[in-house]
Amino acid sequence: MAKAARVIGKVDLVGNVAQITELTKENAKKATNAVLEGMQALLQQSGKIQLAKFGSFTIRKTKSRRGRNPQTGQPILIPPGVRIAFKVSKTWKDAVLAREQEQLKDKVRIHAHKEAPKAKPVFKPVTKPAVKPAAKAKAKGNKR
Repeated sequence: MAKAARVIGKVDLVGNVAQITELTKENAKKATNAVLEGMQALLQQSGKIQLAKFGSFTIRKTKSRRGRNPQTGQPILIPPGVRIAFKVSKTWKDAVLAREQEQLKDKVRIHAHKEAPKAKPVFKPVTKPAVKPAAKAKAKGNKR
């Protein structure tokens, strides 16, 4: 369902925030950075951030595991690490899916007036052309 257009980045987010809040882009950039830095600090402190109707961020610890060096093929031990996971809320997911469905309906309405092309037959019946009797006689006469 994702569109393969272009990747939306932080600059686009700042521009969108500036447009919605009617702030300058510089102030919107400061606000966006403050929110992201605040989320990072809170996630480090508590290990989980839960935003109602949006989703939750959690820190997950990974165990050490065996891996393989892709260049040499040698087995290596990958040390334990930390991952940040995000789980989208049902409300947010339903809203995004509803918007996608609405966009699909609009596309169907736009092209609904076009008729589907008629199905072509899989094969054409072979009909032999009518051969005149005189032509047959000439053909037999040439064989002699």
